[in-house]
Amino acid sequence: MNRIRTTVALGLVLSAGLVTGCSGGAEPDAKPSGGETEKVTESASAAPKTPVFQGKPVPGLAAKPAWSLTRDEAGSCAGTASVKDSSRNDICTVGDALILTGNINGKAGGSTFTARLLDAETGKLRKKFDFPLPAESSGSTSSSAVTLAQVSEWRDGSPALLIRNRVDTPASGLKKASTQTVLTMYAPSGEKLGSSSFDEDTHMSTPVRNGYLVDAGSAGGSTFIPIGDGETVTSEASHVDLQGTVGSGLGYYSQLDISYQPSADWLTAKDVRTGNKAWNSKDLTPPAAIAKLVTSDKATSARLMPFRGDKTLLEWSSYGDSEAVMTLIDVKSGRRLAEGPAIDTNGTIDDDGLAISPDGKTAVVQYGKGAVAWNTETGKELWRQAEDEVTIMPGDLPGNGVLYAHLDGVGAALGADDKKLLASEIEEMPQFTTNGYAAIHTSEGLFVFATQPV
Repeated sequence: MNRIRTTVALGLVLSAGLVTGCSGGAEPDAKPSGGETEKVTESASAAPKTPVFQGKPVPGLAAKPAWSLTRDEAGSCAGTASVKDSSRNDICTVGDALILTGNINGKAGGSTFTARLLDAETGKLRKKFDFPLPAESSGSTSSSAVTLAQVSEWRDGSPALLIRNRVDTPASGLKKASTQTVLTMYAPSGEKLGSSSFDEDTHMSTPVRNGYLVDAGSAGGSTFIPIGDGETVTSEASHVDLQGTVGSGLGYYSQLDISYQPSADWLTAKDVRTGNKAWNSKDLTPPAAIAKLVTSDKATSARLMPFRGDKTLLEWSSYGDSEAVMTLIDVKSGRRLAEGPAIDTNGTIDDDGLAISPDGKTAVVQYGKGAVAWNTETGKELWRQAEDEVTIMPGDLPGNGVLYAHLDGVGAALGADDKKLLASEIEEMPQFTTNGYAAIHTSEGLFVFATQPV
């Protein structure tokens, strides 16, 4: 069975009906689909008020917000498209934009769900989506949402916004009532990337990854349905296989190749799209520290973990041992790009963590009994968690010299190169955009800060 590594940030937003307004500068001539209608209005400032940030200063962020919104103006954020969980809507950043959602009560007693893409630097509106809620759904907090705003990624791995909209058409004359589900993806700029419609309320909770609906069975076999143009792809990969997918596009998954003579847990990497074998760790050369432990009775074990693009992390150990060595490889060929530090694994996956700098040159991993930071070009270890230190769970490494992490579950800021404690007990951890801004969503409102070096 594959070992699974997940990063969770979940949330869905309630709403429903047809899209009646979609404002912003992107695609003014876009054609509606599945009951969607669009009209373009001028962009407007999103921050007419300036609530006061009550939290402690956060290292690596400017002293004052670049802009802010009151709690009522900000509303909620969005969910994640890659899992079925619909319990939270706390993802506020998508690429170089902020995504905010909420319900607006109308004069006639009805309400409208809104989703707004705001420029991270200025707070100005890029695009706005309005969805009238059916009367029975107004004010509802049930999990049977009829419109969802979720953060996802497009086929090239770039950040994207997904809108799922269930369109209910009542019976009329000889026509019986009908339902369609419309899924539309947008770039952070507001540009429409693709849209697809489906009968009934199917795919309101189907995971979406890299621009595809992922319909996977637990026993085996998966179907990838493109949102917008493209061909449906069938794969032999199971639901379990796909949770360990790495690489760009549909990616690669790994399966254990267990040996008893000698004892080994070799790894076979396969292309999700074709099912073809890419490489087997049996044919790769392990790090020297692991190779010297290989005997006629005991060979190696390997674990594959995500990194970025078509680079992935491959952890090597001698079969049955907890001591391991990290390497960075090309996922398509298995070719080693860098050999990293040794780690002591604990055999579980519940406390896994990974943070990568924007340039990809620094990584902080938590794949065992302590966090380790290293340079992914040279393999040089920067620091590691000591045995007498609390558990460091890496969160974000935005390139300002700070690692934002949780220390035994409590938010903190550490020096990225030396793990020096810069601040602890951070109540609301910042979420980072791709263009150097950080959002903090509190009970007072939404505050967006420019990042700065420490």
